[in-house]
Amino acid sequence: MIRFNRDKNIGKVLLIVEGLDTEFYLLHRVFTRIFNFQFEKLNRMLKYKKFNPQESTQSSIFVINTKESALKFVNDADEFLDMMFETLIEQYKFPVDRAAIFYVFDRDVKSNTDPVHIRHLMRSLSNSRESNGFGMQGLFLISYPAIESFVASNFIDNSFGLAFETGSELKAYLRDQKLNQCRINEDTLTKAVSEMVLALKQLGISEYDLDHFSDTNLFIFNQQEEYYLTNRKYKLISLVCIILLDLGLLAFDGVED
Repeated sequence: MIRFNRDKNIGKVLLIVEGLDTEFYLLHRVFTRIFNFQFEKLNRMLKYKKFNPQESTQSSIFVINTKESALKFVNDADEFLDMMFETLIEQYKFPVDRAAIFYVFDRDVKSNTDPVHIRHLMRSLSNSRESNGFGMQGLFLISYPAIESFVASNFIDNSFGLAFETGSELKAYLRDQKLNQCRINEDTLTKAVSEMVLALKQLGISEYDLDHFSDTNLFIFNQQEEYYLTNRKYKLISLVCIILLDLGLLAFDGVED
């Protein structure tokens, strides 16, 4: 059974995403509608907006963009990300250096074409609160083939049994099935966690370490890449729920937060 810890003090959380719309919407829905946190966003055009303001902001969520929708813009030397971090610190008083940071990206073979760089990010960004060879702490998480896999896992039994090459194809499938992200709620989120666990088991993963997630991340990536080479598709799995488990907002009964 999955337990919701709504009163959990999660501190400051920074989510770094590539897209302008879908990621913002999904994360906003989860963190404001289900968990009732203050949610702020600053997109790559430097447009800022605050949602669900709270009197106490000890725990709050901030979402920002990379310069463009591609993983090559996640690196130590990226001036745009450095500028975004400085803006958060100086203009919005957001303590980036003390935040839990998550990088939420798509596999997207059309724009993320360098598997060597992806593996480097998985090794370097393995803990949301501690640096491991990267200029900033962070946990790097991929959805295969795209963030829409998270939507699918909220509604479809054994969603890992489906496979698509691109997020556009998956989005069209969800539209045809009339599976709308605006229907995500506590019950469907519970299903999404169960679907992720089922997918991991089908990959041969029965346990993982959230304090050092790189080994699991690389194992999933290598399995998915091998499947893609043969089938030109990715099996559906999203690691968005890892964020909620890592923050302690969700937990499995019998497991300490």
